[in-house]
Amino acid sequence: MLGVTAGVLSRPRVDDALTSALPEATKGEGYATSATCQSCHPVEYDAWHRSYHRTMTRAATPESVLGDFAGVVLEDRGHQWRLERRGDAFWVEMPDPAWFNEPPELMRSLYADWPDVPPRFEARVVMTTGSHHMQNYWVRRPEASGPLAPDDGALVQVPWVWLIAESRWIPNQDSFLTPPSSDVQGALPWNATCSQCHSVGTEPRLIAYDGRYDTRTVELGIACEACHGPAAEHVLRYRSPLRRYLQRVRALRDPGASDPSIVNPAKLAAPRSLDVCAQCHSFGEWLDQEAYGMAGVPFRPGGALAEVRSVFRHTEDRDDPMLAAILGSDPLALRGNFWRDGTIRVAGREYNGMLEDAHLQSGLTCLSCHSMHAYDSPDAQLDPAAPGNRSCLECHGDYSRRIGEHTRHRPGSAGSECMNCHMPHTTYGLFSALRSHRIDSPSVRVSVESGRPNACNLCHLDRTLEWAGRWLGEWYGQPLPELDRDQREVAASVLWALQGDAAQRAVAAWHMGWKPALEASGGSWTAAYLAQLLTDPYSAVRKVAHRSLAGIPGFEGFPYDYLAPGPEREDAARRATELWLEAASSRAAVPTLLLAEAGMPDVAGWVRLLAERDERPLAIVE
Repeated sequence: MLGVTAGVLSRPRVDDALTSALPEATKGEGYATSATCQSCHPVEYDAWHRSYHRTMTRAATPESVLGDFAGVVLEDRGHQWRLERRGDAFWVEMPDPAWFNEPPELMRSLYADWPDVPPRFEARVVMTTGSHHMQNYWVRRPEASGPLAPDDGALVQVPWVWLIAESRWIPNQDSFLTPPSSDVQGALPWNATCSQCHSVGTEPRLIAYDGRYDTRTVELGIACEACHGPAAEHVLRYRSPLRRYLQRVRALRDPGASDPSIVNPAKLAAPRSLDVCAQCHSFGEWLDQEAYGMAGVPFRPGGALAEVRSVFRHTEDRDDPMLAAILGSDPLALRGNFWRDGTIRVAGREYNGMLEDAHLQSGLTCLSCHSMHAYDSPDAQLDPAAPGNRSCLECHGDYSRRIGEHTRHRPGSAGSECMNCHMPHTTYGLFSALRSHRIDSPSVRVSVESGRPNACNLCHLDRTLEWAGRWLGEWYGQPLPELDRDQREVAASVLWALQGDAAQRAVAAWHMGWKPALEASGGSWTAAYLAQLLTDPYSAVRKVAHRSLAGIPGFEGFPYDYLAPGPEREDAARRATELWLEAASSRAAVPTLLLAEAGMPDVAGWVRLLAERDERPLAIVE
């Protein structure tokens, strides 16, 4: 049985009720599903099966659901959600998320029976997304009565997320770097948003005249054909054992030869190989949104992504009409997604970073560093054949014997790791700072003009922008930009933590727990600033700060809940500060860290910088 027409083969065995609630299984045009790949490609199939790509989207079964549904009651912003497991099924009794999507005053003027509180319903959880750091859950809204629209075929998100490492539920909106809000998240449809990257061959099939979805999908999760293209022809071509044998012989004789019946990203020219990853790892829109809403993603591996997708570069074309449309619907999108110099700062959009990088013209691809089938760890799927500096030295081999001369740091140290200087952690996602994929050199000028932290000051947290600029000038001939008094006299990390916007504060807080930075900066002074960030208005910043604080000697296991009521968070910040002050008498004054005599805080300096904090709203929605 080849399974060429059986998209359903890729799904676990589920009951009829669950099957009917999920998108209809379809073979799609030319698709075969991952179930047909295993027999001929067992090693590659096993690597994919162990990856987080595979488990990105799954039917909600006891095997896939990680969250606690054992009679749990969740409360947030004045509302309740009740979770329950019934045999192999998972249920939630919840307020209707569609109610939160509508402005109440307007709806009351339009509908006399518009409810003052959201109607409640009970629904079965039918699908999960995520299995690495966190997991979300999706339901179908039941048929509704009154002014609320009935089930429209959309899978909508239960507005809670399960943090896997911590084994706890948090409101979904508090899992992102978003401004504080008293509103509950409304209905978010999976069908025409998440499906484009988190499944294979999904057709949203949004029926415009009645606003319903009749969605079909080849396979849930990110499977083989997402990267290799539809495989039906390939499966049929090699059903003969003799033909398979002859193809393997040809491949051994000419490893670079491609097979016309399937796409291998490793054998594509660099731009087309990049496009395979960029179809998902980019911030942009499909050029024909109406067609996408019906037929789904128009891109196929091996094709040119630019022919069907606009990948946004706001510094290159701020008048891009599609970018303008996105910004019009989300006024926070530009600040949230980009640093002011056009560098992407939201996780999962690595291709936007590479577009700003000169290496794009040199043949660099995602597979220069990552491996989809030969990785040691599924966390980042890094290629074990190119660890550390090796991937860079493939092209920059002239530095291999003079790394220390180039970096001015001891060979083998964190300061001599290419990525720490040229791909610093200035992207935000998953409560972490992640490596930028715009490969460039540290620059104080860029930090001053764009707000994007530079690698020198992200490691040497105790040093000023002027200090970094003078060394970059002495070593690499970079001119020192004009700096204000604070930039000359106060450590850059302190400025980012106190004055910066929410993204700068999150990045600074993460680095205050980063081992290479702590080793380079010395002491436990960072605890004072992390304690301050425990009261940050952005919940994600508070969480990042607490994790870094808990890694500092003396603060292990420091009790704190970043979602606790404000007074409790303020009390925890006071306790953390007092704990840090207990050792202050043994420290010297460090003006650049705003530490006065005996290492005590320069309160006036702190208060002044906090009063200058960039409070403009910013949203990074991954």
